[in-house]
Amino acid sequence: MKLSEVCVEKKKIDELDLKRNAIFVVFGFAYLGGFQYWLMVTKFRKWFPTRERFSKLSLGEKMKDTAGMIDALKMVAFDVCIHLPLIYFPAYYTCKEVVTGTSWNPIDWVKDGCTKYWGNKEEDLTAMIKLWGPSDCIQFSMPIHISMPFRHMVSFFWTAYVSFTRGSVNDDEEGISTLKRRLSVSGDSA
Repeated sequence: MKLSEVCVEKKKIDELDLKRNAIFVVFGFAYLGGFQYWLMVTKFRKWFPTRERFSKLSLGEKMKDTAGMIDALKMVAFDVCIHLPLIYFPAYYTCKEVVTGTSWNPIDWVKDGCTKYWGNKEEDLTAMIKLWGPSDCIQFSMPIHISMPFRHMVSFFWTAYVSFTRGSVNDDEEGISTLKRRLSVSGDSA
């Protein structure tokens, strides 16, 4: 995300981390552009049958449509309890390992990516719920043709956050020293 590095981190164009940008280009194209569309448009239409009808109602009509509101809440719950923690984050960290890892073994990419996700899960999941919980409530009430562009707009800011907090190739050393510090404070040994 060259734009996020320039805007958020105030970097000059010649200071950009190409490996880091490759993570977000590959991930954005494959996951956000392909998989999320398939999941949230194609599959959600089947799994949550009131979605299309509910999305076309006025706000007043939506407030009276119990079945539509229940399906909207189910979509929010699915997104923040299943999709993001069990699919999105493991996929993101695995993609990061593909680009920055030291192994050419796909099993190592998944193992190392999931290990890094597990180490960051508290902070990642807290930030995810704070952003995606409220934005999902808006997204899953919108007309379908607007919902994905809305999600992509929110995703831009989310990706800037993830890039800023998790995109650096040097996260590993920082994470290890943080873990050692936490373990030494708790009385465990590293």
